[in-house]
Amino acid sequence: MRRSYDSVPPSLVHAHTTPLASPDLKSLGRSSTNQLRTLSKLAQSTSAEEFAMISPMQEVTGLRGRRRLQRTDKDSASQPGHRNGGYGWEGRNWMDKQRQFLQAYEYLCHIEVVEALNPQRRFKIFHHQRLQYRHSDNIAIFFRYLDEVELPDLFRFELIDLYEKKNIPKVIHCIHALSWLLYRKGIVEFRIGNLVGQLEFEHHELEATQKGLDKLGANMPSFGNMGADFGVEATPEPEETEEDRVARVLAENEPAVVDLQAQMRGALVRMQLGKEMQQLWDCEDWIVDLQTRIRGDFARQIIDYRLQMKQFAVGLQSSARGFLVRRRQMQKERFWKSKEKDVLKLQSLVRASKIRREVREEQSRLQLASGPIRGIQATFRGFLVRERIFAQKQESNRMSGPAAGLQAAVRGMLLRKRLQKDREELQRQAGAITWLQAAARAMLTRKQVALQRETLEGFAPMWTALQATCHGSLVRSRLQALKAELRSHTPSIDLLQAHARASAVRRDVSETLEGLADTEDTILDLQSRFRGMLERKHVSDDLEALHQQETEITALQSYIRGFLRRKQHHTIVDELESNVEEVSSLQSIARAMLLRANVATVLDELEEQEESVGEVQAAMKAFIVRAKYEEKKRFFNENMQKVVKIQSFVRGKLQGEAYKSLTSGKNPPVNAVKNFVHLLNDSDFDFNEEIEFERMRKTVVQQVRQNEMLEQYIDQLDIKIALLVKNKITLDEVVRHQSNFGGHTSNLLANSGMTSSNQFDLKALNKSSRKKLELYQQLFFTLQTQPQYLARLFKRIREQGIAEKECKRIEHLMMGLFGYAQKRREEYYLLKLIGRSIREEVEGCNTLQDYLRGNFFWSKLLHNYTRSPRDRKFLRDLLGPLIRDNIIEDPALDLESDPMQIYRSAINNEELRTGRPSNRPLDIPRELAIKDPETKEVFIDHLRDLREICDQFLLALEDLAPRVPYGLRFVCRQTFEALCQHFQREHHQRLLHVVGNWLWRFYLQPALTSPENVGVIEKNLSPLQKRNLGEVAKVLSQIATGRRFGGDNIYLQPLNAFIAESIERFAHIMDAIVAVPDPESTFDIDEFNDLYAKNKPTLYIKMTDIFAIHNLTAAELPHICPNRDDLLREIMQDLGSVKNNESEMVAVGSSDIQMFLSAKLHDVDDPEADVKALFMETKRCVLYIIRVQTGTNLLEILVKPITQEDEHKWRTLLRDDFTNGSNTRGAYSDANMIDVTRMSYYELKRTALENVMRLEHMGRISKLNFYQDILNAIALDIRTKSRRRVQRQRELEGVRLTLGNLHEKAKYLEQQRKSYDDYIEQAMATLQNKKGKKRFLLPFTKQYNHQRELERSGRVPKFGSYKYSARTLFDKGVLVSWAGITERDCGQIDLTISCDEVGMFSLEGSRSHIQIPGASAVIPIEDLLQAQFESHQFMTLFEGNLRLNVNLLLHLLYKKFYRTQ
Repeated sequence: MRRSYDSVPPSLVHAHTTPLASPDLKSLGRSSTNQLRTLSKLAQSTSAEEFAMISPMQEVTGLRGRRRLQRTDKDSASQPGHRNGGYGWEGRNWMDKQRQFLQAYEYLCHIEVVEALNPQRRFKIFHHQRLQYRHSDNIAIFFRYLDEVELPDLFRFELIDLYEKKNIPKVIHCIHALSWLLYRKGIVEFRIGNLVGQLEFEHHELEATQKGLDKLGANMPSFGNMGADFGVEATPEPEETEEDRVARVLAENEPAVVDLQAQMRGALVRMQLGKEMQQLWDCEDWIVDLQTRIRGDFARQIIDYRLQMKQFAVGLQSSARGFLVRRRQMQKERFWKSKEKDVLKLQSLVRASKIRREVREEQSRLQLASGPIRGIQATFRGFLVRERIFAQKQESNRMSGPAAGLQAAVRGMLLRKRLQKDREELQRQAGAITWLQAAARAMLTRKQVALQRETLEGFAPMWTALQATCHGSLVRSRLQALKAELRSHTPSIDLLQAHARASAVRRDVSETLEGLADTEDTILDLQSRFRGMLERKHVSDDLEALHQQETEITALQSYIRGFLRRKQHHTIVDELESNVEEVSSLQSIARAMLLRANVATVLDELEEQEESVGEVQAAMKAFIVRAKYEEKKRFFNENMQKVVKIQSFVRGKLQGEAYKSLTSGKNPPVNAVKNFVHLLNDSDFDFNEEIEFERMRKTVVQQVRQNEMLEQYIDQLDIKIALLVKNKITLDEVVRHQSNFGGHTSNLLANSGMTSSNQFDLKALNKSSRKKLELYQQLFFTLQTQPQYLARLFKRIREQGIAEKECKRIEHLMMGLFGYAQKRREEYYLLKLIGRSIREEVEGCNTLQDYLRGNFFWSKLLHNYTRSPRDRKFLRDLLGPLIRDNIIEDPALDLESDPMQIYRSAINNEELRTGRPSNRPLDIPRELAIKDPETKEVFIDHLRDLREICDQFLLALEDLAPRVPYGLRFVCRQTFEALCQHFQREHHQRLLHVVGNWLWRFYLQPALTSPENVGVIEKNLSPLQKRNLGEVAKVLSQIATGRRFGGDNIYLQPLNAFIAESIERFAHIMDAIVAVPDPESTFDIDEFNDLYAKNKPTLYIKMTDIFAIHNLTAAELPHICPNRDDLLREIMQDLGSVKNNESEMVAVGSSDIQMFLSAKLHDVDDPEADVKALFMETKRCVLYIIRVQTGTNLLEILVKPITQEDEHKWRTLLRDDFTNGSNTRGAYSDANMIDVTRMSYYELKRTALENVMRLEHMGRISKLNFYQDILNAIALDIRTKSRRRVQRQRELEGVRLTLGNLHEKAKYLEQQRKSYDDYIEQAMATLQNKKGKKRFLLPFTKQYNHQRELERSGRVPKFGSYKYSARTLFDKGVLVSWAGITERDCGQIDLTISCDEVGMFSLEGSRSHIQIPGASAVIPIEDLLQAQFESHQFMTLFEGNLRLNVNLLLHLLYKKFYRTQ
């Protein structure tokens, strides 16, 4: 425990004292040495302060080595983003904990230095291992010594303080005081000094000592002012200079400095080695050539040398081997001849020892078997005796009748004979009886003597103690004398004992050898007997074993007989096989002869009955055919439904194969296209679906805005209620905010759909305003379709560091601009914007770390985009089974990876199970905790479960990788391509890991750690289940980042092998995820799609959002549009300022409006527009032609002549497709093309041929493949049409799910709003119900008379009534004007304000006691607050005659009815 600071060698003081700067340390992060990488991490993190040396500014003044009590997290807590670890009580009690440990530290330091204070004095001290009361004599001697030196009572302790350990600190304090007193008197030359700052203790030692001090409950005495109490000036602590401090610190950290120097030298050497290796690599060709030449020359020299030395070496080796073999043989013979007697003797001893061991083993076996043998013998004897007794009992029962009389006579004779013998014996033993009586008397006498002896023995201990004391004194004196005499003769005695022991050992050995030699014959005879006995025993055991295995032996014998029989049979078979040809020829001759005889007989019979046989065969064939036909007919009738199903299945199969050839085939045939032409027709169902989707999209936009408004209203209302509770605001401000939305917030949640017509009221707009609206449409179209503008804006937002609230507002504006990606077009352009923003941000990053640390705005848009039901469904499919099967359905699962927590949990479980404290210590380091068997087993099980769950996640992700939402896959692909293009020196695998890490942190990790927030599970998880998911996420994070566990998670390093394997799997998964097609092919949209679309794209947006986007774009226009001639600058210049537009377009209102977006420049057309239109018209003509005529290819159909039947088919086709009652419209009905209904089939075919020739001339199609390009284009349109229908179904489903979620959120917000409104209503009712002190009314005043009149009539309102004259209200400013009332009449007219219902106020006008007709009104307080919110200064009542000031009226109502003032 002691640690002193010796002087530091000069070589260590000045060696490498140049400090390393933080950038230099950080540059070591890529070193191949683990220690240097760890040092770099410490330099980059705030945790390096824990390893810093204590500077003089951090020490207590005058106490070297003691650290000043101050918070270590003061600086770190002030840093942004820093989070204090641990619990709150640790942060609050930091100073108390350090002060407690300081007290324990000082106590241990003062214990360590207690030594003998007065060595000259010799005291008789009692020593014993166990505590006895005689130890108090030692304490009494110490007290007497304190009296001698006159130590003040202030420093003394009591007997129980030391004997019973009641106050050990006070005892040590007394010893310290005694050392100072003796030093002052000059008795000793030293005093116990202060070692604080010079000793170091472990944390657990300080904690254990502090627990002991707390348990004693004693105050720690002060050791610091000891010198002042005894008038001794304390020796000042030597001041440590800077050189001494540096030397001390270097000495303390000498191993670390040496290790650091070694690591740095190693790093420098490796860097130099790398440079040399680079130089060698540059000259690799020359070096290789030189090495080959040197190796060739050296090889030739070696071969020559080896050939020369080979012959000499072979001769020398043969001579040496022969000499060595002969020498070894001679030495071996001489050695064994010299040791012949010893070997014989050793062999005899070994044989004797072996015989004795066998004899002892046989005796032990006999002794072990003696017990069971005796038990068996006793059992047999008992059985025989019971047999004999049972036989006697049966014989007695048989002879019981005649023997009864004989037994009675025998008993009488025996009794008389016994009495006679007793009399004779008494007479003969008269002398003995007399002697017995004398012995009894002697016994009584001896008893009395014994009692007297016991009385004397009662005093025996005293005599014994006295005698023992005397004897002990004499024995001790003799023993001391004997010890002194023996001590003087110790060497002689040791020598004598050694000789005696040697003689005794030699005598024992000789006796043993003589005894063995004398009994050699006996031993040999005994050995032979034992061998015979063992052999007989082995034979008997073998016989018994054979008897037990009789059945098996019999079976074996039968097997042998069977084998012999089979062998004999095989011999016969072999003989037959050797003559198989002869036997076969004989058998074939016999069979042929017999068969020819039978055939001849049958032929003779058939020739006789030939006619009859023919008739029978005909009849039988007819019967069989009729039976088969009837059976087949019956079978078909019974299974008619199955036959129909099979036919439909076959037709469906054929149709499916035809559709497959259409969709996946390279050149689909004409018939396949003809069969599926109807799929291009636009039905009413498609039109209704488009209308339904558009209506629901409007509803979604409206519902989103309503939820946002209501959420903002509830948040502000919650803040105002909190301020009201703290008396920061008044109730009228809360009620005023409640009425901000028109008096009743339920109107916000009206789900009525928006009208489909345009919301612009053109009658209310002038020409300039309509022009502004058209410019806004062009602005929004440009912002949607040109992603570079908004991408630059997002980058500018990140660079400016705009507040989170403002970023949230911009995010809602952008999502509203793209219609919340509810439609295919808006989703396409939103993804294009995110991809362009990713490229902008990547190009602005200098290193890969800059990109990893970036907080980009596009991620906020993507987060809003990925909250759709589609993404939730994917997460539910991916994580739902994993969490449900492993986490929820296994409540006992625990994936804790900290061995310390597992160890403590095992102790708690043991104590709960047994009810007794555990024998295992609680506070031990993790290194010992992991060695605990139970902890180790549980820890391994946890790691195994953790690995299995992570493997299941990876398997699920591998299976569902193709189902990852397209938006995420597209963003991953764009990120990967941008990183590869910008960071070309980085390995692609590294960049792929970066993309995978982003996907994990952005999308998968939040869903895994909080599955209830994204709809993966319905119920909340317990803390244990949350912790388990955190452990799983920790392992998966390492896999996603592509790094194994290091020193920070040393106990998870056993999973590194699994992580290394999983990193490869995750890389393959990311390869599959980023392999996604372009959005143009996925959404079937290109840059000219809006120019050809029949319907313009629509946008539903609020006027406030329009002006907000305009303001945002105008503010950042120089950064968005660097070029002066940019299209967006022209639009912004035409729009002008935002304030002017707001004033001009106020007639539109503030509600959601519908805008039809259009491009700015209409002259920018597709250069191939004419070709596309001609090709579209040709496709439409060909569709009708192949439905009328047939052929193997399109060229054959086009050149085929027209018949009357074809014309008839054409007219029928027109009648079927274009009648008024038809629910379908022809293919390509949305294109502006010729009207085929007014054309004959001849004209149609002629138009088609002309178009085909023009297209062939343009090079669009070719005659070489029979114009197959047209059919391929039609097939592509069919596939696209089908894909659009499927896409529309998915969009409809997604919009319905989104709308359902929005309705759920609206219900939740409505419940919150209702609870707040109920609280406000209750507060208003409570405030109005508070009567307070009853106001004193002056008698005979107007209010007094009004109150008495109400009481007499029984019409007293519940919340009060007040009567004022019009003059008084005029003076107060409440009454502004009253039509029909002159100034002279104001004093005679009264206005009564009463309240009988919460929030409802009644106003009545009267002249004297007569009510004025029409002068009555009821005003809800909500109307007053709404008028105040809308800045209406006045309110009219009484049919427009009465005009009141709203603010002053509210003030009067609050004062009279709510007692607010």
